[in-house]
Amino acid sequence: MSTSPAGADAAASALTKLLTDHPIPSPHRLYSYGTAGFRYPHHVLPPILVRIGLFAALRSASLGGEAVGIMITASHNPVNDNGIKLSDPDGGMLSPEGEIWAVRLANATTVREVFQVVRTMARTYGWTADDPFGTENPSAANRRKMVVHIGRDTRPHSASLAALAAEAARCLGATIVDHGVVTTPQLHHAVMHANPSRLPNAIPVRPNEDGYMEIMSRSYATLIGTATATDIDDATVTTNMHARGRRVLTVDGACGVGYPKIRHLASMFQRMQLPGGVILHPVNAPGDGPLNDGCGAEHVQKNRLPPLVYPPSGDGGGGGGGRRGRNIPFDYAASLDGDADRVVFHYNTAGEGSDGSNGGTTGSGTFRLLDGDKIAVLVTQFIQEELHELQGVGLGRDIRCGIVQTAYANGAATAYVRNTVGADVVIAKTGVKFVHAAAHDNFDVGVYFEANGHGTVLFSPKFYRLLDMAETKVRGNDDRANIALQRLRVLPSLVNQAVGDAISDLLLVDAVLFLKGWSIQDWDRLYDDMPSRQCKVKVQDRSVIKTNNTETKAVAPSNLQPSLDAAMRALDNARRGVVAEPSSRCFVRPSGTENAVRVYAEASTQAGADSLASEAAALLHKLCGGVGDPPRAIVRSRI
Repeated sequence: MSTSPAGADAAASALTKLLTDHPIPSPHRLYSYGTAGFRYPHHVLPPILVRIGLFAALRSASLGGEAVGIMITASHNPVNDNGIKLSDPDGGMLSPEGEIWAVRLANATTVREVFQVVRTMARTYGWTADDPFGTENPSAANRRKMVVHIGRDTRPHSASLAALAAEAARCLGATIVDHGVVTTPQLHHAVMHANPSRLPNAIPVRPNEDGYMEIMSRSYATLIGTATATDIDDATVTTNMHARGRRVLTVDGACGVGYPKIRHLASMFQRMQLPGGVILHPVNAPGDGPLNDGCGAEHVQKNRLPPLVYPPSGDGGGGGGGRRGRNIPFDYAASLDGDADRVVFHYNTAGEGSDGSNGGTTGSGTFRLLDGDKIAVLVTQFIQEELHELQGVGLGRDIRCGIVQTAYANGAATAYVRNTVGADVVIAKTGVKFVHAAAHDNFDVGVYFEANGHGTVLFSPKFYRLLDMAETKVRGNDDRANIALQRLRVLPSLVNQAVGDAISDLLLVDAVLFLKGWSIQDWDRLYDDMPSRQCKVKVQDRSVIKTNNTETKAVAPSNLQPSLDAAMRALDNARRGVVAEPSSRCFVRPSGTENAVRVYAEASTQAGADSLASEAAALLHKLCGGVGDPPRAIVRSRI
């Protein structure tokens, strides 16, 4: 954009027209930026996208011209919803400071107010003149570099929404990098790699989708390739490589953007002819069925049911027009969500019944779910074992490896990590921004996965220094420590440290299983989940319920937590003599998006968990201003 007054006037006029064409409706609802960004029915979003396009340009300028990102997606929501996720230059989520400005601008109702907020933000971040359009000072000092990367998912309205954001950002002179249809993690990857100073030296700079696929495929190949070099457990590994070299991983793409990316990766693996590499078999493509409807990670994890598999839209099945999917038993499968930042694993096994703790009975036997807790345990155990090999030669004994969980983590997973893996556990407030920060702040190697399958691994500078020291001491040696170095060296490239990434996490899990010589059934047998139940209670005002920082205890109303404690004690007393120690656990937390309170209950039996959840729901309704009739009991008996 020209910085002359005439050019500035033209830009201001173009922006005025854009804002006038996309006004905020009256009466105005307050738009909020939650963990998932802005997320609403798609018809609500055009005026917000115009304002967020401006914000992104200003955000980039305020950070010295570093690239930032806008992702158009509503993730696991139904197809009629859409949303906006923003990325800071490190590829991570928008900072709390940035959220304040984004919300302020998104809620600027008039054209005049939008211009005022834009100019205020510009002055706050050091514009040499009062006006970011340059009308007061057309000098080079007033020209700010602004770079905005934009990506979108497969929803039919995502392209037009992305175009609005780009048009608004250009009004301020921003350079737009349009990545088209990509996963949310791919957009975050592109932003991080567009700012090379944010990357550790161990990670090659590849700021686009092709580069992302190159890094993922080569890192995966390198990691599974370390199995051929090991001289321990040779019989097990060699036999397993031969048997599992033909293994097939079915990947449920949720009828969204993950499907074409997995298909692309599968073709790359086929060309690479990886010894021991997995065969990826994607199902549920865009158009096969409704996005996230009866399929995808959210459906599988929340309902503990296998995904529907829709017939390919190209074979006349017409899956997109109606629910014509069917259940198919899987031996080894994974489900992504609508924007591919979550993944959970599952399989079907022959057997009678289920206790409901992590699966249910289908017509094809027992469905078994391996959620984010199981992924976190597997990954943490693997990394701990490799670090132990370096510690055996005197390296990295001060490296702190641990796991961050939320209150929703299954108690069995927490106990296994502490007692068997021997890793530290930190509990953080629910929400990706909180667990990500806790992993960064508490560990040199910090693993976090929410139960819904969203998570990653973070590596500190201290970890990279360990690798450098190991290079001088064990590289090239014919011993197990050298194998550990090779494996740990490749992890920062395979793992998307910017944000949870379903594709990256899927490849990491498969590689770890392969290196261990495990099937998905072996992995599932690490521990048995405690039976649990979740529900929610609608209330008049969710703000009356307050919790502690980790959301494990209610602090208001003052009589709520004592009542919950009494319910847990009663359940444990009823099971005395059956279980060795108190095993019930229950907490409540206000929803971040609606006037409702969420309940989580855990016990030694499914009936106990159901009963405890029912009692907690009844207490919430009675003590916290429940709406409508009291909640109905899930089961009648505590035992």
